[in-house]
Amino acid sequence: RKRPGRKPLAANARKPSPGRKASPARKASPARKASPARKASPARRASPGRKPKATITATGVAVAPPAVVRKPTVVATEPIAKVSPEIKEDPPRRSSRIRASEDKSDKALLGIKSSPPIDKRLSVIIDDAEVSGYLGGKGSPRKSATPNTSQRSNATPTTTERSQMSRSMSVLQEYSDNEDENDFQSFRRTETDNNGLSVRATGMESLRQKLEPVEFGGPFSALLLTLAIPLFMFATNHFCSGAAHRDCRFVLPKNWNEFRSLSTYVNREIATFYGLYLFGVALLTALPIGRVVRLAHETRQDRTYTFNGIVVAVGTGLGVFVAEYCYKFPLLSVVSRGYNQLLVLSILAALVASVLAFLRTRYAEPQQKNHYACTGSVLYDLYAGRDVNPKLLNVFNLKLITYHASIVLGLLFNGIILYRNLHFAALPETLSEAPLQDRLLHAARNVSGEPAPLVAAGLAVLYLLDLLIYEHHMAASFELQQEGYGTQFLLRQAVFPFILTLLPKYVAAHKLTEVPLWALALCALVAFTGLILKRSAQRIKYLYRLDPLGKKVVGLETYPTYQGRRLLVTHAWRYVRQPNYVGEILQSVALLPLLYWRFAVPPLLAALFTVAVLVHRAKRLSARNNAMYDSPWNRYCNTVPYLLVPRVF
Repeated sequence: RKRPGRKPLAANARKPSPGRKASPARKASPARKASPARKASPARRASPGRKPKATITATGVAVAPPAVVRKPTVVATEPIAKVSPEIKEDPPRRSSRIRASEDKSDKALLGIKSSPPIDKRLSVIIDDAEVSGYLGGKGSPRKSATPNTSQRSNATPTTTERSQMSRSMSVLQEYSDNEDENDFQSFRRTETDNNGLSVRATGMESLRQKLEPVEFGGPFSALLLTLAIPLFMFATNHFCSGAAHRDCRFVLPKNWNEFRSLSTYVNREIATFYGLYLFGVALLTALPIGRVVRLAHETRQDRTYTFNGIVVAVGTGLGVFVAEYCYKFPLLSVVSRGYNQLLVLSILAALVASVLAFLRTRYAEPQQKNHYACTGSVLYDLYAGRDVNPKLLNVFNLKLITYHASIVLGLLFNGIILYRNLHFAALPETLSEAPLQDRLLHAARNVSGEPAPLVAAGLAVLYLLDLLIYEHHMAASFELQQEGYGTQFLLRQAVFPFILTLLPKYVAAHKLTEVPLWALALCALVAFTGLILKRSAQRIKYLYRLDPLGKKVVGLETYPTYQGRRLLVTHAWRYVRQPNYVGEILQSVALLPLLYWRFAVPPLLAALFTVAVLVHRAKRLSARNNAMYDSPWNRYCNTVPYLLVPRVF
């Protein structure tokens, strides 16, 4: 049934639309003019080195690719369009710069892969020339590289590894560009010569240009110091010697006759004694008896030292004993009376020796020269010293002879003060024929003396004996290895025994009986603290310099540098950069509290002079290390920021 209200489909059907009229025909567009025929472009040349790949058929025979057929250009009376020749598409070309970069990376990776394995223990102290050789596959030195401790893989590098390698090489080159290449070259081992080592002149000249003669202020300051140091030492000792200057004060003399007399400066007895003393010290130092230490050096020959300071001191003491008690010659009195004359002779001998050493450097080997004293200025080079380790006849080490003469003379001065302030009781008649042991025991039990002079002279003797007993530690010291043998070194050694003895001599002259025992104990405590600090720091430095891989220094914390050396950051070296100089300074100022009970300016100035010399030497050494190590030294200074006093300086 149909639902009601619904119309049939026929009623809803659409009516047919009327037929559309045909659109009028478009007019034909006028014919375009044909463009003139272009000339045919010449055939492209194939890129050199590229050959068309041959296809291999199923039978295994290589068939050359078909030649490209170019259709000829049709020339008609009516101009027609040009027909382009068919050209086979080449693969996309790669930039020559990209190919060169990839070839360079591949060569570097292949060089690392084929290189022998490197000991990981030495990779942190490897020389920058060796690292560059591994990276470049060559033996010639190149830019310095950061020491690498990672293990290298022998697997074939992928694209990612190649890109990482390229980036790392660029970073290393950018980092090493901040370093001074000449400074590094001066500390590398170079081609062997007659001595096995040779010095790179360019690197040393760079260091010399970087450190112009400013260590001592230049030529004018060197001349001023050459004149000022002798005058200062003569004034401080002259106004504290003799009955006329018992008060030890700087006063303008009313009578200048004493300065016009030649006996004020030198006499025959003192000149004879000093000449024989230097001759005996030179002979004893040249003896092959003592501790032998051999150290390798980067730019100079391996050096061998024979340290026999104790032998020199014992031999000198025996000579004094024989002259005093066997020949009845009052040698101790002669030395005491001629104290100022000995000072003048020491200064004159130092000046003459510096001139002779300067003239001798014309014939010295280049490896032995002090490269911080080759400025061309005669005054400055004479003061700084051109030679570092001069030897006479290859037997007499002039620097050790000068050092021994200074130390033993100071030991003689303070030994005389001790001897004169010790009071021995008279030997009773009952012990006149007793054994020597009983007589010595009786003298030791009945000895007496003034405490202040004994403490002052005793601490000075202890300081000097420590220098002689542990003299072999000098092998790793700045004074023996780097200090030039010039006027400044010789003058410092000449005045050293007089500076050290001035305060004990002043205390002995005035007795200072009112000094309490606690003050003497305080002086002794400061002196022992400085002695322990100096000796422990110097011992660690000596052992590490002698054998960096030895059992005694294993586990020490160090800081690597690009030159293959390491900087100590352990024990006292962790807090200050020169703890051995701190110990020296403490020993130099240990007796200054005694001046509170009787103040005098000359002994105070003598102690401050020693402090100034040590501080200046520490700053010189810091400047040299900064020029040598550059950025590693700056990072080391961030780790150990203080030079001598923590949180102060």
